[in-house]
Amino acid sequence: MISEADTDRHLAEILEILKQKHEDGDKTALLYAVYHCLLMKRPLPEWLRLAFLHTYESRARFEIRSWDEAFGTPVPRGTHLEKERQHTELRARIVERARELTAVGATIDKSLFEEIGRALGISGTTASTLYYDERGRHLREHYEIIDRLCAPEKK
Repeated sequence: MISEADTDRHLAEILEILKQKHEDGDKTALLYAVYHCLLMKRPLPEWLRLAFLHTYESRARFEIRSWDEAFGTPVPRGTHLEKERQHTELRARIVERARELTAVGATIDKSLFEEIGRALGISGTTASTLYYDERGRHLREHYEIIDRLCAPEKK
């Protein structure tokens, strides 16, 4: 079980990443940051509160025509939802299996992805692609943060 202090540190790391993304122009980062605060039952930090209000109020200032302009498009045009749903499920299984195998000494290489792919009924190339794509990277980063928080303190 993750302690309250560890939860707060985990959230702080995620929010710092999302704050930087927002400052770099990623419109979706605001909603992700709000989501994480709500998920963890934590109040919004001041930067997020102000950024969300400013963005939300862009409608009243007639600066936007749609919420997509303010917060980013939830699903890019031309996306095949069923394929993305399958990839989302596979990606989580691939990352988790790679974590399990590397924990017992395996190296992350072509043969690892071929083994994972065989077990999941996909090619090693597809397994590798899903592991290394942006969403796979985000998933691995979340696991890394959790691992750091759950690691026993070194004295």
